[in-house]
Amino acid sequence: MDITREEIGTLNEVIKLKLSPEDYNNQFESEIKKYQRSANMPGFRPGHVPAGLIKKRYGRSILVEELNKIVSGTLQNFITEHKLDLLGSPIPTPNGDAGNNWDEPGDFEFSFEIGLAPEFELTLPPKNSFDYFEIKVDDKRVETYLDDIRRKYGKFSNPEVSDEHSILYGELKELENDGSIKEGGITSQTALSIELIDSDAQKKQFVGLKKEDTVSFAPHKAFGKNPDELAHMLNVEKDELKNIKSDFQFVVNTVNHIEKAELNQELFDKLYGAGNVTSEEQLRERIKSDIAAMFAKESDHKLKHDIDDNFIHELKISLPDEFLRKWLQTAIEKPLSPEQVEKEYPAYARSMKLRMVENKIFKDQELQITDEEIREKAKEYLLAQFQGYGSALTEDILTGLIARYLEKRESVDRIIESLSEQKVFNYLKTVVKTKKKEVTYDEFVKIVQDHQHEHHH
Repeated sequence: MDITREEIGTLNEVIKLKLSPEDYNNQFESEIKKYQRSANMPGFRPGHVPAGLIKKRYGRSILVEELNKIVSGTLQNFITEHKLDLLGSPIPTPNGDAGNNWDEPGDFEFSFEIGLAPEFELTLPPKNSFDYFEIKVDDKRVETYLDDIRRKYGKFSNPEVSDEHSILYGELKELENDGSIKEGGITSQTALSIELIDSDAQKKQFVGLKKEDTVSFAPHKAFGKNPDELAHMLNVEKDELKNIKSDFQFVVNTVNHIEKAELNQELFDKLYGAGNVTSEEQLRERIKSDIAAMFAKESDHKLKHDIDDNFIHELKISLPDEFLRKWLQTAIEKPLSPEQVEKEYPAYARSMKLRMVENKIFKDQELQITDEEIREKAKEYLLAQFQGYGSALTEDILTGLIARYLEKRESVDRIIESLSEQKVFNYLKTVVKTKKKEVTYDEFVKIVQDHQHEHHH
């Protein structure tokens, strides 16, 4: 057997395998004998069918199968032996076996294209230092959060007539300048919270309404200070709002009133378990630390993204792009269409490069993942899936669920991927230079948005 490698591009090679009859004849003949022992053909006693007949009828498919086994085994050994670090998997080259004559077996040739992982040098810590955003939790945010909780656990009623605390449910229809309903205009079934209207004068329009009453108003003025709410009500994307300056008609279907839940022990227990919070002050502290924990996650996420950007920029890792594009269209379980590859390749290449950096750091720093950590992570995933039913899961049921979840190879791979990403990031946090910056949440959101905006240009 003859194996050759030839370079056809950057990090891109073809491996050619040439087989002559002595490479496959023994296996082929012994398979024919196996068939002979078990074949049933009319006119012959079982096990006594002549080999020539078996070859005639099954020879070709037996040969294909045997050569397949030999070729894939040989290729695998060759890759291992030469310590080739592959990206993706080998792709049979089109027409690589065009010269093979299956009807008169003699010499065979097969060729495969491979993509190789690049070598790169990594010095840590990075030269640059990074902003670490500490997001302040202001009292206003605590109050809004508390208000949401009180609504969520509040009592719901349907009074006859609206007051300034009512939430109306009904239909919005866009109007023409003359007040008639605009053909093909925006319509939407929505809740309208009177408390959220900007000016007192406009609020008055909505007080004292009953079922089936109508109001004409300009939503872009009434909810101008609350673009999220406005986009949600009109059922449009936030960036479409700037084009919507029409008046709308609102028809009331129902008047609703929510009596906010009292701040008492019953509510504290519902939120945080019996006896864990016993005063309003403690509740506010607890909410504050919950929000702070959410913010810290977002700050970490931003830091990780900035460090990743820095790696991509500094290391200038090259990939066998053409090969990988081909691989994504042919060799993966669910091949992508050429359009999908065009659209998704940049993100795919970025995450592949980052995975390589991550693996290198994981190896160089001799980080470890234990079975116990894998089980804990699986438990976390499952509890998140059964959110709200957590208390109904006994230890036994949970243990069973975890065992079942971890039977799947891809579940384990996903967990290992997520843990190694987390460990590498935790390590990087201890070595990179950071500058702490105090910001409000709104400032932080703007920084993230501006940064994403840069990425897209």
